[in-house]
Amino acid sequence: MIELINTIEINPLKYSKEDFELLQIADYPDSEELFLKWTETASRLTFNFNEIQKGSNLVDIKTIDDESLHIIVAAKLSEVEFDDPDENGFVLSFDGGIVLKKDDEILIHPSCCGDIENVENWQKVVDNRSFGWAEMWIGHPWVLYKRENGVISFSDYTEININEVKNVKVRFEVEESEFQTELGKVIQHQVRFKNRILNILKKMKINHAEKISKHMSGIE
Repeated sequence: MIELINTIEINPLKYSKEDFELLQIADYPDSEELFLKWTETASRLTFNFNEIQKGSNLVDIKTIDDESLHIIVAAKLSEVEFDDPDENGFVLSFDGGIVLKKDDEILIHPSCCGDIENVENWQKVVDNRSFGWAEMWIGHPWVLYKRENGVISFSDYTEININEVKNVKVRFEVEESEFQTELGKVIQHQVRFKNRILNILKKMKINHAEKISKHMSGIE
């Protein structure tokens, strides 16, 4: 059984409070637990969302509450100079992308430079009519896939050009029908995410809200 999860990357310290109470090290002898608790204390986000795994900055977009999403969108907008009327076209998509889990194990997650717009590369897996190995960009490193007899096979992560790849090893396989069903779900979630962003932009009275919401969410 597989699950596709649409995620964005959220570094809680990017949204830190001006004043927050320092934690006592003695209360958190485990260093990892201390760090996680410290980021939660320092951040203005409500943390009513689900990281894909403990310690990860990849967050399921379905679980981000309205208050946190408003903070995240406002921070994204602060990176753009709107004095230039053409500048709205340079609002980038959120970092992140699709996570693939099979039997509760994460087998594919976004890599460096991956963003939520990469959903179109997952759609190409379904649309591709060839049966040889092809590249699926998720950032770098990326993965290779091939479709055959109703089954989609995936390679391990690689940075080798598809034209130079030989003797590709199959890391895991999924049923094509199941993959298509899950992909349809994450596309719907991403459209809803775009609409939520659009509503926030309208409340903030941001010009070109529709266009910017498409850029941010990576989907029409």
